Amino acid sequence: MPSPTRFGILGSGWIVRKYADACRLLPGLELVAVASRDRDRARAVAAQHNIPRAHTGYEALLADPTVDVVINALHNGLHCEWSIRALQAGKHVLCEKPLACSAAEVERMFAVARQANRQLMEAFMYRFHPQLPLILERVRAGEIGRLLHIRSYRMSQGREPGNPRYDKNAGGGALLDIGCYCVNFSRVVAGAEPIQVAANAHFRAEVDLTLTGTLVFPENLTAQFCCSFESEPSFAAEIVGTAGRISIPHPWMPPVWPTEFTVVRAGKSETIRVAPPEVPAHVFANFALQLAHVAECFRQNRPPLISEADSLGNARTLDSLLAAARRV
Repeated sequence: MPSPTRFGILGSGWIVRKYADACRLLPGLELVAVASRDRDRARAVAAQHNIPRAHTGYEALLADPTVDVVINALHNGLHCEWSIRALQAGKHVLCEKPLACSAAEVERMFAVARQANRQLMEAFMYRFHPQLPLILERVRAGEIGRLLHIRSYRMSQGREPGNPRYDKNAGGGALLDIGCYCVNFSRVVAGAEPIQVAANAHFRAEVDLTLTGTLVFPENLTAQFCCSFESEPSFAAEIVGTAGRISIPHPWMPPVWPTEFTVVRAGKSETIRVAPPEVPAHVFANFALQLAHVAECFRQNRPPLISEADSLGNARTLDSLLAAARRV
């Protein structure tokens, strides 16, 4: 059995719990270090989640020889800088979504990854839940006919005051923080890049608090989504075709396993239950599956599921949407 893949995480926010719990769900995954600019904060988070080492400063974690893969869980505005630093330090990098604040930054990050002969992947954990491959299999098989429309939502109430998600310079805004999921989902289902986009947004201090976007794909396939920091929670998605539709109550992070989605054809509804394949039933199981995938790909020097082209396509679409919203 290969030796465990050892992860170190940059950042000490709430997401540390997700990765700490995920590493305990499957063998071969270890979260061995956490870094914060605040020494006491780093130590407290490490103690809370039983992480062996707490580093003061991000540089210290990059210099830690026991860390194989760096998880960049800093705010969006630091994704590019610290992913590049980690790659240059000889670490593979799993960077939280969005990979960067612009397509130009994404291009720069992958250029450094190639120069350093290290792997880089954007962390869209929902892509590793077995629900999505099963849905895509049915779509590609033509079970709901030719695709007509994709609809998705990622909406919730606002964060606490001072959160970097409200700071333009920190890569804040609903589109980058949560709308990136909807854009990624639409592109994956469509199997293509949009040829046209439109967007409207509610801005405050130059940060989009709510954004509604429309994507037009080849063959007249359209997608619409809404992302928001200022609404009642809504997380559903739907795929509409000429012969039916697929409704997905929890496309991003299903709260329970098995989760369900519904296929409607000719007025008849079929509920599909998706059970966990190789991981214990847990709300963070998709994080564990993502980490296991990363560990295997990085160990074997095999390209990961979420490729450079995929991340660059998403970033370019986000750039276009935000520019369109600012023009309105």
